Order: sequence, then C-alpha cells, then structure tokens
Amino acid sequence: ITMKNKVAIISTDYYGEYTEQLITGATSILDGNFEYDTFRVKGAWDIVFKANSLTSTYDKFIVIGIICKGDTDHYEYISSSVATALMNLTIHKEVYIANCILNVHNLEQAAKRCKDDNNKGKEAALALKDIFS
Repeated sequence: ITMKNKVAIISTDYYGEYTEQLITGATSILDGNFEYDTFRVKGAWDIVFKANSLTSTYDKFIVIGIICKGDTDHYEYISSSVATALMNLTIHKEVYIANCILNVHNLEQAAKRCKDDNNKGKEAALALKDIFS
C-alpha cells in the first residue's frame, strides 16, 4: 500500500519539550490540508535512517529535531552530516523534505523558535503546503 498522498513527520525525542511544540506547529498547518503520520526516533542522526526507510511509502517529509551546541565539535559534525544526508535523500530518492532540525547554540534559542509567533514547525509545513497545494 502506498501513501504517496501523505506526509511523514519524523521527530526526535531529544529536547522533547521543544520538538512537541514544533510538531504542534507543523500539524496545525497540515490539518485539513494533508494526511500525515508521525514517527519518533532518538536523535537527529536517526532521522536520516528513518526517512530513508520510508521513501518507498512517502514522498513528503517534515523532519523535526534540535541539535544544541555543547563543549565539543560533535554539534558541527552531526549538523553538517544530517543536513547533507537529507539533501542526498531529496536528490537521490526524489522526495521532498521540509527540514525543521534546529541547530542552536543554546536552549533559549530553541525555545524562541518554538513559540506560536515564530514556530519553525509551522514554517516547515507552510513550505511543504506551498509546493504541493
């Protein structure tokens, strides 16, 4: 069974307080416009694998997560690798991915990007809606 008319929302459990707000923002735009299914993974790195595993079923994705800078270079490697891998999926699997993985220096920056008047989940869903409506 194909679900090419549906959107897959893949979100991380990391910083769940914020990712839940982003999901709420995204689904507020999708409700009434698109059907969607939600999937949870542990971290941003896992989003790529999950999206790739779903490309035979879905061709529209919203990916949601928070990558917060710490004291090591891990932030740079994960941010860059995930963004590159998502772009490769878009190109090689011919799927649309609205990227709502926030790369922030601190959780205050994340909080500001999850509020109703600046919800990046809404923005990701609006980008998808603009393309496919």
